[in-house]
Amino acid sequence: MSETVENQKLVSLARWELGFDKVLGFLAALVLMLLMIITFIDVLGRYLFSAPLPGAFELTEIMMAMLIFAGLPLVSRANQHVTVNLIVGILSPIILHFQRLITQAIMAVVLAVMAWRMWIKAEEMLEQGDETAYLLLPIAPVAFFMTLMMAVSTLIVAIQFIRIFRSKETQ
Repeated sequence: MSETVENQKLVSLARWELGFDKVLGFLAALVLMLLMIITFIDVLGRYLFSAPLPGAFELTEIMMAMLIFAGLPLVSRANQHVTVNLIVGILSPIILHFQRLITQAIMAVVLAVMAWRMWIKAEEMLEQGDETAYLLLPIAPVAFFMTLMMAVSTLIVAIQFIRIFRSKETQ
């Protein structure tokens, strides 16, 4: 049985989580759609009119960062992070339960530290007025968005840790 299926057995979704998934999914889909539109306009302008969309590269960079970090809480909530299951098949259910607990704890700490450090960096960007080179768009709002998404992911992983800890199942 895969890790994902086992985790889905342990965690039933609350109503707020379903709504949360929809909002974050919509946000990620919106950013992806804007990214596709900008790429389409840029390619069309470049090859048909020899006039690429000014600043398309910068917008693409910003939207890729937003897309990745908008998806992070969704991936965390679905427990779909990249994993390597080399020894899962030979471990007892109790050991697997503790392995899940340890993994969630490490992920929560790592995400929390990353969010904390990113917040500091975002504040520095805001204070220094960092901007993109061509369009002169401020970078700090994107960094704060990334920080917020990491913090949300931290909270999600912490909630999952608590649920796994409280579960009586050691499936």
